[in-house]
Amino acid sequence: MRFYLSFLLLVISLQCFGLTDLEVQNWKDDLNFYSQNMSKKHIDPYHTISKREFQTEITHLKSKLSTLTKNQLLVELMKLTHKIGDGHTSFPLWGADLKSFPIQLTMLKGKLYVIKTTDNYKHLLGATLEKINGINIEKIYHLFSKLTPFSENQYSTQVRVAQYIPKAELLNGLGIIDDVLKARFTFNIGEKQFEQQLASQHSHEYNAYLEYQNNALFSVEKKLNDNIWFGSLNDKKVVYFKFRRYTSISKMESLGEDLLSFINENKSEKLIIDLRDNYGGDYFVGLKLAQLLVLADSIDWKSGVYVLIDNATFSASMSNAAQFSQLLNAKLIGEPTGAKPSGYQDMGQFILPNANLEVTYSKRLYHFTSDGKDALYPNVHIEVSIDDYISKNDPQLKWILNDIDVN
Repeated sequence: MRFYLSFLLLVISLQCFGLTDLEVQNWKDDLNFYSQNMSKKHIDPYHTISKREFQTEITHLKSKLSTLTKNQLLVELMKLTHKIGDGHTSFPLWGADLKSFPIQLTMLKGKLYVIKTTDNYKHLLGATLEKINGINIEKIYHLFSKLTPFSENQYSTQVRVAQYIPKAELLNGLGIIDDVLKARFTFNIGEKQFEQQLASQHSHEYNAYLEYQNNALFSVEKKLNDNIWFGSLNDKKVVYFKFRRYTSISKMESLGEDLLSFINENKSEKLIIDLRDNYGGDYFVGLKLAQLLVLADSIDWKSGVYVLIDNATFSASMSNAAQFSQLLNAKLIGEPTGAKPSGYQDMGQFILPNANLEVTYSKRLYHFTSDGKDALYPNVHIEVSIDDYISKNDPQLKWILNDIDVN
């Protein structure tokens, strides 16, 4: 046990203190590889940051490697990649063995709330995060907003900052905490503010959680998995399609054919496609679904198709939402998407040879709308509150059902 603790402290010290000479050289080689591949593979790497500024940043980062800890270096490379300025170009730390504090957060109306945690800390559910080690959350949010991956507008920034704040190594690399094993978190519930010391681990079981999305009133008709299925109300006239993750075109074609058969057999009239919390994939999969759905003659194509979107609707799911609004004459309900409808997409990856960490980049430039807006905005904007999470009330889906006049 004593040997294990000593080894653990040694690993932590290597992360929190300076790089060795060998590590410095390895990172110089990786930064050269990073620069060359980003310039060669990205469709337009200098659309936001100039080539001269980008190369100056690389040179400056290489010159100060000997003064950085590993965690500080990770932060610096995340910041640099963020400056390229599109959501699919990122340094997401995939493959990095990071520790997290046992909370998951979401931003609602400008505040960060705890929506998932372990059984030991379930009393934190619904609390707002106010400080970490005495530093106000507003300052922490600002620091993270300059580095979080897959942040394309203010909405995806909210989603990603909330996801990355609990990462111990990033909090350390930003100078917010000194010890990656523990930190003091200040929470607020109602009028009560209190401190809670939390310990970080490589993994947690988040058995305690809040969830507002509530599609339990639909009986499942066909299911690929919990993220992709369709169901209906009792009279079969209203069909709901859960589209939270992507699958292969062949599997979507099979499920879509079953959905089309169900609609035709039951003369279904209303269709709800739920793209909330969908981070993207291959948008041709969504087009395959649309290709089949347009054959359903019983659907009310004038005013009976709805698509649910939110701040986490990103990449291909945003593209499909824009396409569904045109191809299916769908009404968009919910919150603005986390991706721009006109911008850089279609993600590629390369791996830094020494660090063995992935870097992502954009391969294509798409224009799904011509209005120049920073997000795909819903036709009906409905925000979610922490009270909705606590009461498991889905105001967005509820609005649709009221519009359909479901009793």
